[in-house]
Amino acid sequence: MAVGTRQLKSLMGILLCVTTASWAESGDDMLPPPPAPQPVNDEALFQLALVLNHYDTGLVVPVTRRKGDYWVGSADLLRAGLPADQVAPGEVNVSRLNEVRAEYDSSGQRLLLSVPREWVGARTTPFSGQMVQSTPHFGKGALLNYDFYTNHTEHSGGQASLWHEFRYFDERGSLSSTGYVRQNFTGGSGQQEGYVRYDTTLLVTDEEDATTWTAGDVISDALSWSSSVRMGGISYGRDFSLRPDLVTWPLPEFSGEAAVPTAVDLFVNGYRAGSTNLQPGPFTLTNLPYINGAGDAVLVTTDALGRQVSTTLPFYVTSELLKQGLSDGAVTLGSLRRNYGIDSFDYGPAAGSGSYRYGLTDWLTLESHVEGAEQLALGGAGTVVKLGQFGVVNTAWSQSQMRGDTGGQLNWGYQYSTSTFSLATQHSRRDRGFGNLALYDQPTVYDEYDQPIASLSRNTDQYSLTFNMGEYGNIGAAWIGVQSFDNQKTELLNLSWSRNLWGSSSIYLAASRDQQQGDWTVAMSLQIPLGERDSAALTVENTPTSGSTQRLNYNHSMPSDGGFSWNMALARQSRSSNYQQGSLGWRNSNIELQGGGYGERDMMTWWGEALGSLVLMDGELFAANKINDAFVVVSTDGQPEVPVSYENQPVGKTNRNGYLLISGVSAYYPASYSINTLNLPADTRLKETERRVALRRNSGYLVDFPMEQERVASVILHDGKGLDIPLGSQVSRPGRTPAVVGYDGIAWLEDLTDVNALTVRTPDGKRCQVTLTLDANPGHKLQTYGPLTCREGQ
Repeated sequence: MAVGTRQLKSLMGILLCVTTASWAESGDDMLPPPPAPQPVNDEALFQLALVLNHYDTGLVVPVTRRKGDYWVGSADLLRAGLPADQVAPGEVNVSRLNEVRAEYDSSGQRLLLSVPREWVGARTTPFSGQMVQSTPHFGKGALLNYDFYTNHTEHSGGQASLWHEFRYFDERGSLSSTGYVRQNFTGGSGQQEGYVRYDTTLLVTDEEDATTWTAGDVISDALSWSSSVRMGGISYGRDFSLRPDLVTWPLPEFSGEAAVPTAVDLFVNGYRAGSTNLQPGPFTLTNLPYINGAGDAVLVTTDALGRQVSTTLPFYVTSELLKQGLSDGAVTLGSLRRNYGIDSFDYGPAAGSGSYRYGLTDWLTLESHVEGAEQLALGGAGTVVKLGQFGVVNTAWSQSQMRGDTGGQLNWGYQYSTSTFSLATQHSRRDRGFGNLALYDQPTVYDEYDQPIASLSRNTDQYSLTFNMGEYGNIGAAWIGVQSFDNQKTELLNLSWSRNLWGSSSIYLAASRDQQQGDWTVAMSLQIPLGERDSAALTVENTPTSGSTQRLNYNHSMPSDGGFSWNMALARQSRSSNYQQGSLGWRNSNIELQGGGYGERDMMTWWGEALGSLVLMDGELFAANKINDAFVVVSTDGQPEVPVSYENQPVGKTNRNGYLLISGVSAYYPASYSINTLNLPADTRLKETERRVALRRNSGYLVDFPMEQERVASVILHDGKGLDIPLGSQVSRPGRTPAVVGYDGIAWLEDLTDVNALTVRTPDGKRCQVTLTLDANPGHKLQTYGPLTCREGQ
């Protein structure tokens, strides 16, 4: 048998040689032999998902296989997280790297790499969904907020006043101006008559950098240990309210290492705050849910086998600190404002003010403040320091020189809070000669020793303490001591206790003692809700000046979508006549009206008020409730009576021109605006029915839902024998997408013209033609044509 085998191999070799020789001598019409398989198997290129220590990097990279080894580009390995000192430039043979194992997962088309743990750095894992910065939208328009108020007091006269805010906005910013006009009635009220301007301000915002430019009437920036002043000029500074997606203070970060894919649950002070999943390797949990004060966080990790490990980590969080590397501040230059609310254009000497804060570390924030004028120079520095888990200390020192007088100011305080109690102290000490911009435009008063008497206090001390006693309620205590430069003292002690009772009812007790007068003021209030919008309150108090007072109040709140509200109150007073008050309010989407009366017998005051807004946008004039921030105008392209929803809540229907104004919109929040299309004509085509839009501060935006009218119709098609065109047949038109025939030979056709040539193709391949001619349809109603006979073509 062995001999036979050798003979067979020899015969095959001879045949192979003959065949090869024959091919070599043949013409070009012969096929070449297949390529040898060995070179193909020696090198192959794959596109594989890269998995590092069981962690899916999310990368799909080119991988070359050469003689059983796997080669990956160094740039792809660095993107996956491998350290640069372990990766050579160019292509890297990961199969030959020291301490690295490479495996090819053919079913999952993945390259599995196992590397030493120290090669992989910690991965940042957001614990909860991070708010994404929304690009603010803005339009062009104007609005006028108004508030008309009038009152009349018996035997004393009355007055009428009209307050306004005019605002214009476009893509560059917003310009606003506020003021009021007052007219006294017969008898006079002793108040100033005529028109008084409050503020005129141009505001330009940069949401990307969270900064604002303000020109006109501005208020200078201040720290907790400095003062703000009104100025006419220009101001530039940081405004983190432009970026609600940013958390400016340090939040705790919890780090660890997972050997396998792991789920982690977080409990903060005993309450479950959420969960997330971790990939193998070192990790750092960031973007934790909002927490403040001291507490304990419990991390419970669960691996793929169900094994759980619980770790308790204490923390202390305070919003008074800035994150490391984050800065805040503002600069204001201009002239000091005088007689605000009395004189429209009274400006004093030139002045400047600036503040700056910087997060040096997550536990130390540096602060500084400067002020200057022709005869004033002030500078100060401060710190906010977190003492580990034991609270926060703030300190600041300021030095000033004003009109030849020099003085200093020292501030310090301490704050500590937990879910059970909180403690806070704040102190200040000032020299007699200390001055700042708040005092600069005031005349300096000197005593008999020719020493300046500052209107600011000499010493100020504040202490506060609160306790949460669970089912026994909350208790609070505060002590305030103020000493002036003429040694007059004011010392007040406040005590309070509150507790929830049955349902949503609650009780509140308060007592206050004036140390200098030596007397107490006590009060008790009982709040009792009566239904969804009604509530009653009983208040009893005793004061040294007014004696004892018992007050009964009944209130019916106004529905959020408009309607009536009212309030009634009676008070029995031991040292004066009984007091009574009552008011009635009504509001719809265009205006709010209020009125009522209050006072004692024969000295009643009767009043009335109307407030709202007028808005001009996209050539349309709207009447609306008072708009304090931003607003949206929804346009349905001229379609009236279209229902509109804001944050999935119905807010009204578009007017006869297809517009609806939505007031009370919060700036920079990406809210949802949608329309209900059920009542639209059948021949209406929409590109979208919902939009999510964030608005710029003090502006408005036109949310447009474009609509197109197109001719549509249903057509019943029959064949030459009068039978329904078969189900599933296709109806074709030049330049149009084919339509499908449904049951009973009915086809729905869109984008039609007056005359339409239709070609019908049945499932068995037969063709026929028919012409559809449309009638006029001014009411945009759904029309059905037919039956039409489809004739087979020749």
